[in-house]
Amino acid sequence: MSASREKRIRFEERAEGKEKRQIRAKDNQKTARRKKLITTVAIAVIVVVLVLLVVVNSTLFYTGVPALKIGGSRYTAADFNYEYFSNYYQTYSSISTTYGDYASLLLDPSQPLNKQYYSETETWADYFEGNALTQLQQMTILNDMADKEGWTLSAERAAQIEDNLNQLKTDAVNQGYSDYKTYLQALYGKGMTEKNIRELLLKSFKATYYSQDLVERWKAAATDEEKQAYYDGVQSTYNLITYMMYHVDGSPNDEEGIDSETAMLAAKNTADEIASAVDQITFADAVRRLAPEEERSAYESDDACLTRNAAPSNIDTNYRSWLTDAAREFGETTVIQGSSGYDVVMFLESNDNRFRLVNYRGIVISVGTDDEGRVTDATMKEAQDTVDAIMEEYNADPTEDTFAKLANEYNGTTTLGGLQEDVVMGTLSNHELEEYLFDESARQPGDIYSFYDNKNFYIAYFVGYGDQYNLRIAENLMAEEQYTGMMEAAQEEYEIKKLLAFRFTK
Repeated sequence: MSASREKRIRFEERAEGKEKRQIRAKDNQKTARRKKLITTVAIAVIVVVLVLLVVVNSTLFYTGVPALKIGGSRYTAADFNYEYFSNYYQTYSSISTTYGDYASLLLDPSQPLNKQYYSETETWADYFEGNALTQLQQMTILNDMADKEGWTLSAERAAQIEDNLNQLKTDAVNQGYSDYKTYLQALYGKGMTEKNIRELLLKSFKATYYSQDLVERWKAAATDEEKQAYYDGVQSTYNLITYMMYHVDGSPNDEEGIDSETAMLAAKNTADEIASAVDQITFADAVRRLAPEEERSAYESDDACLTRNAAPSNIDTNYRSWLTDAAREFGETTVIQGSSGYDVVMFLESNDNRFRLVNYRGIVISVGTDDEGRVTDATMKEAQDTVDAIMEEYNADPTEDTFAKLANEYNGTTTLGGLQEDVVMGTLSNHELEEYLFDESARQPGDIYSFYDNKNFYIAYFVGYGDQYNLRIAENLMAEEQYTGMMEAAQEEYEIKKLLAFRFTK
């Protein structure tokens, strides 16, 4: 090999080695940059995750970010949660009061609300959410209206807010919470503070009292002529009805070999015979004669089948529409088939509610009984002596204040002096007392009436009359229509918009 060739080969080898070194160096640089990039990205991801964890576990999305927009107002998740859980607690309390130990069959506090159904298509969670959103919307509308009008909450009413907050503090202590804020968050969710509740209560009270004031102004502006004209258009829904009704049973009797068809036919014949009556007395006589022998003692009184001054809403739907028809006349009868027999109904009277509401005070003295639950001469005398003592003390200073103090003494202070206000005809269980109180031609404030009924002595003090009832009904309905119309018109401008933070509610 020539020297020049060897030289050239050595040169090429050196060049190739240098190139490889350069390539390796570049590869090393790329690897280093890639590692640095991966490290930077990893650190960034970790930082983002840590930030998200901090944010999610903070109260930012509960109190710092709007969850709802209603009109020009924004509400946080904590605001919504307060309305949501307030609805829940109020509803459960009502159900628990009504149904006691069976309340959990309707609403079980130990189970998720979104797993329990309020209706066939709506869970309790849906129901409470809908209520909360509606209340926030109405509250917003009414607050804006009040502000535009320059209407403000009185100091006396505003003081009730502090009363509510103080009650919450008392409840926290009674529930064993040493920290008030912890108790509020246990009740209403994360982020809840007294400041949040105070602001919401202020808006709620303002909306409530402003709407009440608005309604009272509308009522005052309506004339009696306008109210009467309105009532005339709805009287079939509100006139009080007096009627006779007897149900003839048409159930089969397997023991006696009477099938359903035979039983119903016999019931129809009996019902038709009773329906031939022409007044209350002949109706009562027919019932006494045709009722099953074992039931006849229950119909000894002519009033046994009588219902006086019933509101249509309290009348059985099987014969409500027939009784409330304006074409009805005294003594008319009808026979209406039901699932287990026939109802015989006689129309006696329609009361157009032109009476005035009654205010009175009452004292009840119960008559004791012996070990077998019977009233004796001794227990009757003891109760009568108590009544006499009450009347003697009242007559020494015959004023309403004296009677109220005696009512508190004998029936307890929770009776508020035995006061009953705005009593409607047909709602008192004792017809004798009702006739006395609603006799407008004879009653004067301060009249005293006492009577005995069903193991009790009653003493009634007549306070006075209130509004004419049909006009009261009309003004309430007129104001309700006006309020509903106002709110429906305003809702278009107060659309409820759920924002990103709404997912942090409930």
